[in-house]
Amino acid sequence: MDLQQMPVEKLLEEVMKRPHETMNKKGFLSKMAFALADFLAPRVCVDGIAVRRNAKREIECMAIRRNTGPYAGKLCLVGGGVGKLKENGTWMPESREEALRRHFKTDLGFEIEPVESWTRPAYAAQDMRPVNGVVKNGFTPNPDSRHLVADRFLVRITNYESAPIFGKTDVGGQEASGIHWFTRAQMPAPEEFGYGHHETYRESFLIAEKVLE
Repeated sequence: MDLQQMPVEKLLEEVMKRPHETMNKKGFLSKMAFALADFLAPRVCVDGIAVRRNAKREIECMAIRRNTGPYAGKLCLVGGGVGKLKENGTWMPESREEALRRHFKTDLGFEIEPVESWTRPAYAAQDMRPVNGVVKNGFTPNPDSRHLVADRFLVRITNYESAPIFGKTDVGGQEASGIHWFTRAQMPAPEEFGYGHHETYRESFLIAEKVLE
């Protein structure tokens, strides 16, 4: 069943039939509830661009080789949705910092710190699902979401001596199958990236040159 094509009235009807199943024990929505939320409201996401200087003092950015979703095999940012955390038995909103730390830890086993501040994202993005193959000006194509807003942070990996550990998500998928570092001169062609992320990397090099020690 393609939930993205199901009429919103039917989605609502199915969710209301089993309200106790809308969220699992980790605070994530069921597939049916997620599809309904995706239709009704923008998705809020957070992504990270790990950056460093190599031995030549050149800026390098890191991408993952995506292992799931419509862009499996492509180079992508690390990140995803901002969700909820259970604190003292109560579900509480997850901050952007908590969410991005979670994504890096789950997908790669990496600990991170922001290059600047968790209150100052380096880049903001808007994604939409193409309509008749076209996206609005200022948006990048995303087959996974009708409307997505993402804050993107430059980050440093603080435990890089530990090899990447490609973990599984709470729904069983392994989002990353590898990592790839590159300088601006070595940046792969746009078609090598998923979700239009080459645009973010292109901007990130310019920003990193100004703020990275």
